[in-house]
Amino acid sequence: MTHGSDRNDEGQESRSDTSEPCRPLREILVTAMLLTPVLAAIWIVPWFVTQDGLTHLYNAWIIAASTAGDSAFSPYYEVHWRPLPNWAGHLALIGLLRVVSPWAADRIVMSASLLGFAVATVWLRARVVGGRGSFAACAFSALLALSFSWLMGFTSFQFGACLFPITLGVWWKSRDDLRAGRMTGVSALLVLGYFGHLVSLGLTVCAMMFLAIVLPGGSRWARLWRTGLSLAPLGGLGVVYLKLSRQGGPMHPKFPAPGEFLSISGWVRRLGWVDPISVAIKDGLPFTDRVGPLYAVFSPAVWLGLAGLLGLATAWRGTCERRAWQALAAILVLGGVFGPDSLGPGHGDYLPQRLALLGLVALVPTFDRAAKSWTQRAAAGAIVVALVLQTVVVWDYALDSQRKVAQMVAIGPSVGRGQRVATLISDLKTRFRPNAALHADSWLGISEGAVLWSNYETRYYYFPVQFRPELARPDSFELEQIALRGGSDEAEERWARVLETYRDAIDRVIAWRDDPGLDAITERWYELVVRRGDARVYRRREGR
Repeated sequence: MTHGSDRNDEGQESRSDTSEPCRPLREILVTAMLLTPVLAAIWIVPWFVTQDGLTHLYNAWIIAASTAGDSAFSPYYEVHWRPLPNWAGHLALIGLLRVVSPWAADRIVMSASLLGFAVATVWLRARVVGGRGSFAACAFSALLALSFSWLMGFTSFQFGACLFPITLGVWWKSRDDLRAGRMTGVSALLVLGYFGHLVSLGLTVCAMMFLAIVLPGGSRWARLWRTGLSLAPLGGLGVVYLKLSRQGGPMHPKFPAPGEFLSISGWVRRLGWVDPISVAIKDGLPFTDRVGPLYAVFSPAVWLGLAGLLGLATAWRGTCERRAWQALAAILVLGGVFGPDSLGPGHGDYLPQRLALLGLVALVPTFDRAAKSWTQRAAAGAIVVALVLQTVVVWDYALDSQRKVAQMVAIGPSVGRGQRVATLISDLKTRFRPNAALHADSWLGISEGAVLWSNYETRYYYFPVQFRPELARPDSFELEQIALRGGSDEAEERWARVLETYRDAIDRVIAWRDDPGLDAITERWYELVVRRGDARVYRRREGR
């Protein structure tokens, strides 16, 4: 990548970048402009949704209804008003739902989590480096914003990730002069980060402490203890979280199997899994179902990897400060590759992708303001190509999302108001890593006031909306496992068991795509009401 040497003709390190005043506005505007095509997709394609976004919107809708005294959901859901480290996305949506429609609230949050992340990342470079901007840094920041995590709809993490560069940037400027007021500001940002996401907060804390230790200049011990003192407000929140986390069971980090690193194919699978950027298969031709090795040329990750290889030629040159940021980036990315995939089944997943993403954010302050060699220019060009291709892939996903979600929305009136619904997904095949169809039924919870037994957030202690414990109901995990195992004997056995045990709690079945075995089980107790493409509604037969 276009980081590296910052030396003049005499071989001395030049500090012209840091001696010029910090003017981030131009970089911010350029970065926002680079994201304009995707922002257009968000607002022009009616049912362009992230995978988990509609579920977050549905639960925010439930919370907003409970605070407004609406009792429609109260027999089924309860809201836990506890200091959970995952409130940011829900609070943003709740506030928006008071002034705009649910559809508009979802668009605003998608746009804000996209732009906010990109702007905060490029602002960090201006804060650290100062001086004139770097187009490559703008393009790289825009590319990072179009991440796997964003399109998965990890909204609270995205907001927490926005605070990663902001907190580091605020700390950076006063790192050797952390007076009481500045320490208070850093502490306030860290507390906000707690209510964003625990992973982004933890990485922010680790990054600050690492930089405080390795950076030269000033009084290192004074910098270290003052930085540590800024973390004090997190102590109480940490105790609260540890108590809450017991509801998810013991933490058992799940590390990759050693065998994954003993073969080329194992490395390819591992790096493909950790990849924080790709949102589609890497050997597919966009807008088609065609796959083949030659189509890898259309993969943004391939071009980003090429930029990284070109950047290695000058990767360890420059100031000590720049090398510190490079080391931080390397540690976080390697942590994603070799670290755990999760902390346990009850404590969330997709940890490697988050570490790698914020590791790449830490790389942005190392970008030169201008390419000085052919390798740097080639790396900058590869980054721009990766951004263009990522924009194309996101548009491809947006149109795919439109086709799927629009069918689910169309069956809404046939579901009926306030019905208790079990969702049966028979086929999850897609060209994309996120799947817009997986939680598309959540929109019916909003438009029709349906109670969705598939509401996955209710399984996790770190989400505020939970089913009432006394309810006899299908488990959302069981419904998800049926979707993941569609077409198998195990899926049929699970689905038959769900309907035999809980059919009195299921007024409607929403089915996505056909499966003869699963459909035959459904039709024992339910009759077809309507079909719209791949989406169907079944209602319980009278007397059954």
